[in-house]
Amino acid sequence: MVSAPTRDIGSLENGLYGTLYTDLLEIIPDLMWPLSVQTYQRMRHDPQLTAILAAYTLPIRRATWAVDPAGCRDEVVQTVADDLGLPILGADQAPGPARRRGVRWAEHLRLALLSLVYGHMPFERRYEIRNGQARLINLGERMPHTIGAIDINRDGTLAAVRQDHAAGKPIPADRLLWYSHEREGANWTGRSVLRASYGAWLLKHEVWRVHATSIRRFGMGVPSVEAPPGGTPAQVAEAQRMASAARVGDQSGAGLPNGFTFKLTGLTGSVPDAMAFIEYLDQQMSRSALAGLLDLGQTRNGSRALGETMLELFFLSLQAVADELADTATLGTSVNIVDLNWGDTEAAPRIVATDVGDRHEVNAESLQSLIASGAITPDAELEAYVRSAWRLPARSPDAPPAPDPPVQARRRRTARARAREVRAAGSEGDRRQLTLTEAQSGMDPDAIQTAWETALDDLLTAWADISVAWRDDLAEQIRVLVDAGDLTGLAGMVLDSAEAALLLTDAMIDLAERAAMQMIGEAASQGVIVEPPPVNDSYLGDVARALAELLAGWLAGAAARETIRQAGPDRPGDEVAAAVVAHLEGLSDAWLREQLGGALSVAQTDGRFSVLDAAPEAEYASSEVLDRNTCKPCADLDGTTFESLAEAKANYISGGFIGCDGRLRCRGIVIAIWSDEGEP
Repeated sequence: MVSAPTRDIGSLENGLYGTLYTDLLEIIPDLMWPLSVQTYQRMRHDPQLTAILAAYTLPIRRATWAVDPAGCRDEVVQTVADDLGLPILGADQAPGPARRRGVRWAEHLRLALLSLVYGHMPFERRYEIRNGQARLINLGERMPHTIGAIDINRDGTLAAVRQDHAAGKPIPADRLLWYSHEREGANWTGRSVLRASYGAWLLKHEVWRVHATSIRRFGMGVPSVEAPPGGTPAQVAEAQRMASAARVGDQSGAGLPNGFTFKLTGLTGSVPDAMAFIEYLDQQMSRSALAGLLDLGQTRNGSRALGETMLELFFLSLQAVADELADTATLGTSVNIVDLNWGDTEAAPRIVATDVGDRHEVNAESLQSLIASGAITPDAELEAYVRSAWRLPARSPDAPPAPDPPVQARRRRTARARAREVRAAGSEGDRRQLTLTEAQSGMDPDAIQTAWETALDDLLTAWADISVAWRDDLAEQIRVLVDAGDLTGLAGMVLDSAEAALLLTDAMIDLAERAAMQMIGEAASQGVIVEPPPVNDSYLGDVARALAELLAGWLAGAAARETIRQAGPDRPGDEVAAAVVAHLEGLSDAWLREQLGGALSVAQTDGRFSVLDAAPEAEYASSEVLDRNTCKPCADLDGTTFESLAEAKANYISGGFIGCDGRLRCRGIVIAIWSDEGEP
């Protein structure tokens, strides 16, 4: 059997043990312990660093700190929670009574966070024996500036500390709770979060002094008095005295002897921009602590998306700091309490910070969207979570039960209502303002969009009868196949799409004719008269028949897939068919709306192009003003002038821009600009 190693051969430092006075790798004297304590004490009062420290510490102090009972006995958990004044995770929902004695966790946490400032923060534990148990009653802070020596063991562990004012009497490590931020090796003094900002802080305060002096010295100019030409030494001395005696004030003035000249000379030439340099140094301090979001309002660049990303990163860093504090507190308090009372074989509960940086306003917005879309359903568990997360009172047991959530139905607005909303929104709505080119073209985006939305609403209303007929047809086919045990026949289910094709053809031709009349109106607003051309009904009919066939095949495929899921060896065909029909009726119409809307966009674009084919040549440009959510390709193309009508058709022949990321949802169109003579 291989023997396990039980003794260290190496050490954490180069043979250093005994009394530790400094971090051996620090090269700046002012940052070597114990001088570092004084330096960081000065730095923490800088306005920028004060803001950074507040951003670090306040979310951690505001977080929900609790004792996690997982894997521990109730008696042990309750004792630890009582000694520390913390709630038990998942059990104590309401705040407890005020504590008159013992550890106050909020105060202890505030002081423990000073380890971020100084790199370390020690506390001395004090117990009292109560009913045969050791009960923690005090965590006394031992401020870093009072520590005169830190003793470490051969293996780099903490042995004791000695305070200057306590006559050097050591406080052994087994009585200490020692927070050390980012400790490395035997450097129990840790690393302050301000360490990386030292250079910028030092330069900033030097620039502050120089800048203040320059304002005092040169803010009102430098007075000078010239003695008469060939003046005597006494006259020169008198000129010097008068210049030095000059003072600025609302009653200031000067009376000079004959021949003397007074001048007030301002600063000439260029000087370094001290304020810009100070702002740069502040930004460097923020970046060193991952707190760059504090400078978003002062920098030239920035966006909401960038701020969100920086905020998430910052919150992750705060959670890591809170977890580091929680681990130290667990070992220094909870484990110590349990060891003293039950021995080291008893499981000790952990101290946790569960919600550092939670932003419930974002969660609330997301939650509302998820419920409105039907993605999640409100239930008792969700309500309990919301009440807990927002610290709302629990539901009263006498309160009536929550009603069952209503079936989510798609709320349709009429085209006229949507048009009113767009007009009411004005420049603050989702749609951008018209460009000069769009305004010159005579286009009416509200009228174009209203015509399309009206056609789509009417088409969907009429399509409901098609859907009912198709579902009934599928139900009969499913019943026969299931009863016959022929599930392979599901792949061959077909629907008659002829009536759907006629309905879609009529809708597309009607919208194409209306779009042609709108395009004729735009030309007339520019003085160009175009006779109404015939629309391309043959092409539109082909598109309608192809799409109707595809929609019928899609519905048959969806029914077949659901049938396979519902059918069992002994389940009757009519029962399976009813379940499949219920499934099809519950499907959202979003996909159908997108497909039919894309077909109508093809018709609208074709009607506009039919007029441009018949009209005199013009200058053609793209317009994405109808798009509410414009993708990058469409945004890049928006406003582009095409060299010919053929090039414009090549980009928009499919109804919208052919390269749009939204594909069928694109609402881009082509506009035309004619000259006064009808020529471009």
